[in-house]
Amino acid sequence: MERNIFDNHLHSQFSVDSRTTLKELTDKAIERHLAGIAITDHLDIDAPRKQDEYLFDIAEQQKEIDRLQAEPKIKGTSLKILKGIEIGLQPETYEKNRKFVAGKYFDTVIASVHFIDQLDPFYHTYYKDKTYKQAYGHALETIYETAIEYKDFDILGHFDYVARYAPYEVRDITYREFGDYLDPILKFLAEEGKALEINTKSYRLFNGHEQLFDDNILKRFRELGGEALSLGSDSHDALRVAENFEKYVSVAIKCGFRYLVHYEHRKPVFEKISDNI
Repeated sequence: MERNIFDNHLHSQFSVDSRTTLKELTDKAIERHLAGIAITDHLDIDAPRKQDEYLFDIAEQQKEIDRLQAEPKIKGTSLKILKGIEIGLQPETYEKNRKFVAGKYFDTVIASVHFIDQLDPFYHTYYKDKTYKQAYGHALETIYETAIEYKDFDILGHFDYVARYAPYEVRDITYREFGDYLDPILKFLAEEGKALEINTKSYRLFNGHEQLFDDNILKRFRELGGEALSLGSDSHDALRVAENFEKYVSVAIKCGFRYLVHYEHRKPVFEKISDNI
């Protein structure tokens, strides 16, 4: 892998659900010859299980990023460590989110939906009394509704998160079945110049199933004028930094993309894919 690949979605010890140090992440990024990583720790206010509320000390996280960026080992490379956050979207927390991040500096802001109707798919409470079509369709509606209301983000995270932990036999979100729900999301991202994420964590083996990434979704995003495509491992441990990126670079090319995006100072930076492989 060449040096203009960025992993735009990583969690460190500052996320409630990670114990991985920033140094471990940077060491692995250097080992894998990445150009940069974005540390996007969790902000999920008012989680259904209050003990799982995802808050972190932004100042302390960024202080550690600055310290690492100044280390001789990192200064001797071209690795960029970008300051980011993953903001969980719920209609009830828009203003709380804005207040929490007010006055803070970020390179990258990811917006994701983890909780739907105050229910958590990770614990399967969300799926009760729903068919897979109802569960996935409503999740996609929620993503669209929250994204258009909370527009202060750069990358839409894991649109297919709801299928990752689902109890159904059908655990894939395809354009053929869910195009009517996906089109408003993809059109919004394309028109606003925001990035769609290929989150490689979703396409690992979970509970005996490896979720499908439907190329047709990416092709449709491109048809609608989408240009910003982001790769993120969503890694909570160092071993998975940039996991399967080579595969999805090839998928992006097949779907008509010639650039990948990362963000610096909340501005998109496009890197030619042809230089990445």
